[in-house]
Amino acid sequence: MPELPEVETLKRALTPLVLNKRLLKLRFLRKDLRFSIPLSKLREGLLNQTVSRITRKGKYILMHVPDGALLIHLGMSGRVIQTSSMKPMKKHTHAVFKFEPDVYLHYVDPRRFGCLLWVPKGQTHPLLEGLGPDPLGEEIAATEMKLVAKKCSKASIKSFLMNAKRISGVGNIYACEVLFAARVSPKKPARKINSVQWGLILSTLRDILQKSIVAGGTTLRDFYNTDGSQGYYKLNLTVYDREDKPCPVCTKPIKRIVQSARSTFYCKICQK
Repeated sequence: MPELPEVETLKRALTPLVLNKRLLKLRFLRKDLRFSIPLSKLREGLLNQTVSRITRKGKYILMHVPDGALLIHLGMSGRVIQTSSMKPMKKHTHAVFKFEPDVYLHYVDPRRFGCLLWVPKGQTHPLLEGLGPDPLGEEIAATEMKLVAKKCSKASIKSFLMNAKRISGVGNIYACEVLFAARVSPKKPARKINSVQWGLILSTLRDILQKSIVAGGTTLRDFYNTDGSQGYYKLNLTVYDREDKPCPVCTKPIKRIVQSARSTFYCKICQK
């Protein structure tokens, strides 16, 4: 699933393509993805309107126009690609946008876990409500995270980092990488993480996310940028998806366990 760096990479790629551009044509090839697509609301709100700004909230992208915003989520396998016409170029193309003068964007999602929704001006959306602070924002602090984590009696630090209501945008890949870099066991209860460890975890998280954004995100299977380029941060992964391979620090085999139905990769020696 695309995580914060991949979504931020897409937001930055879309900005020069559509910012201050008018949407001339809009075509949908199905009525639903993860949720029903509000076809009439999107057509009414988007067609012939100029994009004033593009923002990101967690793993969601918002394309703002005068009366509201298009809410985009990539789900497990979604992509937004730039092509040369309205004609669908991929088998699983579900929506096509034409911006002035000749910018064509196709929303492609083979597994259909993503979404295209409408957020009226001055309102929010249930998917955005309750999201935790952005790890790249200034509102997240070690002292606050420690207080929040103390209320989580059973949650491991790995599960805590992946809970969008606690911290938005962090998924499995970066949770594993951050905890390895901070030398914290993924099994340690979040409520037992002290202030020093929280400071290290958050600073490491920001650093890794920023480096991944510069590298264009991480492409393991499905994520590609609008121009079809891959994210090359996968070359820097230290533990994720490296079961039984040597730890880059102590050379002992990387272990895999399952936490909250997700694979966790870590080093038993370096992350005691």
